[in-house]
Amino acid sequence: MTRSSCATTNNDTNDENEDYYDVKPFGMLFFLFDSPAEKRKYLHSRRESLGEFFSSFLDDRVLMNVLEHIDDAKTLAKFTMASKMCFQYASFDSLWKKLYLNRFGLEEADFRRCRNWKQLYYVKANETTLTMKKKTKVKKKMGCVYSDALYLPKQINNLEIKKTWVESFTVPEIDCSSSEKRTLADEESIESRFREEFENKNRPVVLRGLAKEWRAIEKWKTNDALLNEYGDETFLVGGYRTSLNNYLSYCLRENDTDDSKLLLFDPKVAKEEMWTENTEIFEEGGLFHNLFSKDGDYFKVLGEEKRPHYKWVIFGPNRSGSTFHVDPNGTSAWNAVLRGRKKWILFPNDEVPPGVFPSEDNASVVCPLTPLEWYENFYDTLLSCGDDDFEGEETSKRAYHFQETICEAGDVIFVPSQWWHCVVNLPPEHDDQDQDEEDRNVHLALTANFVSRSNMPTVLKILDSKNSNLVSGYDDKTQRRSLGEAFEKRMREMYPEILEDARKQRARTTKKEIAPPRKQQKRVGRLAKTTENANNVTKKPRGENANKNNTKNKISTATTIFSQHQQEQHTSSFAFSFWGKEEETNDTTTQANTNNTNKFLSLS
Repeated sequence: MTRSSCATTNNDTNDENEDYYDVKPFGMLFFLFDSPAEKRKYLHSRRESLGEFFSSFLDDRVLMNVLEHIDDAKTLAKFTMASKMCFQYASFDSLWKKLYLNRFGLEEADFRRCRNWKQLYYVKANETTLTMKKKTKVKKKMGCVYSDALYLPKQINNLEIKKTWVESFTVPEIDCSSSEKRTLADEESIESRFREEFENKNRPVVLRGLAKEWRAIEKWKTNDALLNEYGDETFLVGGYRTSLNNYLSYCLRENDTDDSKLLLFDPKVAKEEMWTENTEIFEEGGLFHNLFSKDGDYFKVLGEEKRPHYKWVIFGPNRSGSTFHVDPNGTSAWNAVLRGRKKWILFPNDEVPPGVFPSEDNASVVCPLTPLEWYENFYDTLLSCGDDDFEGEETSKRAYHFQETICEAGDVIFVPSQWWHCVVNLPPEHDDQDQDEEDRNVHLALTANFVSRSNMPTVLKILDSKNSNLVSGYDDKTQRRSLGEAFEKRMREMYPEILEDARKQRARTTKKEIAPPRKQQKRVGRLAKTTENANNVTKKPRGENANKNNTKNKISTATTIFSQHQQEQHTSSFAFSFWGKEEETNDTTTQANTNNTNKFLSLS
């Protein structure tokens, strides 16, 4: 098969019948070839294949950054026809994902017929109907390309989820599963403990089994049940509207080249009964209502139409999730799992996780593109930093005070205001005979943000800033800047005492920020010292200190390199804004360029 026939835009774009080129990490080049002459031959063929201009980019990341600036699919398709190497680089799935979303959105993206974004683009652009056929010939490997950039998506999609990543449960728990045996006194005790130990102290907690008896868990246990009820309804996915039919086809496709999986994260739920009829969220007198709805959620004073987005339905495939972020407007949140398993890791508001680089006002964040990339690069080192470098010291003096847990169907987690958190949708731990494999590959949750008496001082601080990039939840930036004034006006009318108390706490907090306690200064100094060591890693240590310095600098070195690369590449920060997806992620070109830069550096 000739190169041009692989990249033609005719109706037959079925990858089942195409010959292919294997892709392996660049480092394998030095192990698989027996002689230096063979290595030189491959590097020479690379130069010949890419031409003088592109072969000058020895780093694949630079070459991919150049290709990311191509905004015309026809130009990219022509580039695939030039040579074997050009075909491989220009067929990179993220490039075609960006082009497809920019031109077509997701409204008609049906992955039941296509497995990758390039194929989907060809079908849509030519308005053809593709029918998946049985193989008419055996696929033939035409050669091998050695490239870290091209291999990375496959590596991420096939990362082993290590046992150490999922075996720790350090978030406190309250057992709420035995609702039939609970008395009124028991529920009052649970509510009192939740308020005193967790909400008022701004600490996370898992309420095990609190949503176990929600009708939604049994009713939406299968994909067929969801599709029968909501299949034609449109939801927000990555800033674009598409039907649930199309999104589930995306979740269930076989593709190991799309490492940044799209989440369905919709703040404008089309079917209100998803919240009212199938859950116990609004049932007065129930434990859930007493914990999260009875006295909290003071944004309700603005009215349902004028308040910021605050409740979402979330779908996602296995291994998808959200990278590190803090929730909007200083609010706290609850997250109820209806299907699947979610791995949570949370950091206190004054500790930025390693590998995460927020802007000065926290409005935007640069971090690894996917949660699993963060775990692969930072998690094990984070554990070794806590165990070895601070051995024998009090927990309060350690560098990081993160907490982690896993939530399953029926569990509800409370996420405190301004805590950094990252979530991964884990594959099933064991096969469930009651569920098909396709059903086990789709995760479903409901979540909501709220303003309570305990987090109101933080909310007022953010609203007072009138920063339209920091305040979120509206499509219009003018509404964001005026949210503080509107909220304070309504609170003075309806809850003046609560507002006044929050203002006093806000004033006390401001004084503490100006003069931090000595204990906090000492801890900050320790972290600063660790970072300083990272800047001196080029100096070779001598004697016994060599191994010790190497261990202590693991996290700081990775973090510093990541930060320096961002500055060298002059990439703009990726604003991770769950609460404003529709208005903040439609600029797919800018986001994709930044994301792919982060992606290529993370596992190199």
